[in-house]
Amino acid sequence: MKHVGRCVVALPIAVVSVGLLLGAGWATGQPESRTAQAGAEAQAEQAARLAAMAAFGERAVVKPSEDSLMGFTISTSVREVLVSAGQQVREGDLLVRGDDSEDVAEAKFQRARADTKLPVDRARVQTALAELEFKRMEQSRAQGAGSVLELDRARAARDSAKIDLDLALLNVVLSDLQASRAEARVAKFSLRAPFDGVVDIVHVDKGQSVREGEPVVRVVSVDPLWIDVPAPTSLVLGEGLVPGSRAWVLLQEDVAERVYEARVIQVAPTADAGSGTRRVRVEMGNAVGLVPGVNCWVRFTEPPARWRDAIVDPSRPLEAAAPVGGSLDALTVLQTEEPLENQR
Repeated sequence: MKHVGRCVVALPIAVVSVGLLLGAGWATGQPESRTAQAGAEAQAEQAARLAAMAAFGERAVVKPSEDSLMGFTISTSVREVLVSAGQQVREGDLLVRGDDSEDVAEAKFQRARADTKLPVDRARVQTALAELEFKRMEQSRAQGAGSVLELDRARAARDSAKIDLDLALLNVVLSDLQASRAEARVAKFSLRAPFDGVVDIVHVDKGQSVREGEPVVRVVSVDPLWIDVPAPTSLVLGEGLVPGSRAWVLLQEDVAERVYEARVIQVAPTADAGSGTRRVRVEMGNAVGLVPGVNCWVRFTEPPARWRDAIVDPSRPLEAAAPVGGSLDALTVLQTEEPLENQR
């Protein structure tokens, strides 16, 4: 009877527990279901958006028009880091400097030796003296004084002095070359901007040892931007694409869905038989601050009616580039943030 009583008491408790669990599951499952539904709708909307973009033209990737990943050509330690990621630079600006103290001293030594005129002046004086002695001995011999041997010795001394002068002049040239070589080696410890652009990333810190050829700093030019489009060969031939032909670009990450005007600057002279495409390089101005490294679609014919009101000129400032009936205030280009430890 005791066992039966326990069962009778436990049964309502079990029923209530099951009810509470089911109720909790239903209560927590409802928000999860709504979240999942919202996520599915967002994915479907994104898929539809990408499908519409894919129908716009040929897919490609936007890239900087100039891109330089620089490093030292000799192993060294970093003495100075003068720039940081995102900093605008001009051609010739010093970016990173290695430890060049020893080589700078050697270059100064070589330059001082090349610039001195003392060896040449000394050789000139000796040449003039030897010439004077030879003439005096020649006059003495003509007057019956002196010997033929002395005259020959004076002539040889004069000729030797002239050779010494020529050798001193040659040493000036050789010393200048040696000094230039030392100065060129010093220049290898300085990484300078190869063009006007912006620093993308600095890979080193002050005091860090760097091996030969190891990446140190990357500089890119983002105005204008380039796009290498693998265009179908039939399209290139059919549209007669040549440098100067018009193009239109649609960026995947541009939520404002603007169409940017561009132009063809290169058409590859050969085609790829495997893919049936030819490389067409498109150039696009970037006064509106677009970001390279994103997917895009490019077309070489007038965009359909759906896109015509969204066409802008990216080589003009935002206000000036705004299409008819709208502004670029809503223009947003999504950027993939690099980890903080990779940024300098």
